[in-house]
Amino acid sequence: MSRHATSNPQAVSVSMLKGGVGKSTIAVNLADRLAARGNDVLFADLDPNGHASMGLGFKDAYRDTDEHLGNVLFEGGDSGPMDVVHDSGFGFDVVPSSANLARVERRLRNSMFSDVRLRRDFVDPLLSGEAYDYVVTDTPAYRGALADNALVATQNLIVPLTPGHEALAGFERTLQRQIKPVREQIGLDILAVVPNRVSGRMDQQNLDRVLVEDLNRNFGEFVPEFARITPEEFDAIDDGRLTDLPKPGLRDRKAFTEAFGENKPVAHYDPENDAVEHLDALAEHVVAEVGR
Repeated sequence: MSRHATSNPQAVSVSMLKGGVGKSTIAVNLADRLAARGNDVLFADLDPNGHASMGLGFKDAYRDTDEHLGNVLFEGGDSGPMDVVHDSGFGFDVVPSSANLARVERRLRNSMFSDVRLRRDFVDPLLSGEAYDYVVTDTPAYRGALADNALVATQNLIVPLTPGHEALAGFERTLQRQIKPVREQIGLDILAVVPNRVSGRMDQQNLDRVLVEDLNRNFGEFVPEFARITPEEFDAIDDGRLTDLPKPGLRDRKAFTEAFGENKPVAHYDPENDAVEHLDALAEHVVAEVGR
């Protein structure tokens, strides 16, 4: 590990109370692009289904019932945070999910200091101990002890949304059921709400257009620059004056699925893919927001 590339080490959670929105994909690739900027980065998979861990090739670690995050949070403190860290092979480190995380979730619910264990015993030691510049977590798609611990530990949040009739309703649920209760206890910043798997067509009233337009209209403060479209730009799109729009977020690209099958972040599978530019923009946005 090198000395911190940033003077302000931070942790970030990617979270949404809905599955299938690309949460794990964004978390893994954000960790990769933060590392590409010269940062020491740890990606922690806190989702018991282990989708991100599988996508990075950590199937054996996921099935390992002896070495997992629960040993850091419980078991008398016999394991330290670095004892469960693996090298991804892509310039950032990984704490894989475990088949035992569901049991860890139950133990957290019934333990003292249940909401702060991840922060106290895992995230803070890694950041204050100068091991990492950024810790990025992928959280479960449901409200529970692990998800709450992640938000308390990181205090920075990225919310992915995909086009669909339930997209904004799902964001509202996440705000009310997950974000608001945590905000009542600690500071919690929404760094970005990221439109994900968006098609390139904004000149039709399709679900992609509805999502992007509604996000920009109703939650503009949370929309990063690479997903921002002004009312004037929408007018220019509709009357044909604006046809080449390098937006509005992370596009729907098969390279993400193919990279997952190859156990790689997308930039290491297809470095020329336009998704890499947008992921780099997300990493830049995170660095700028947490550095304020």
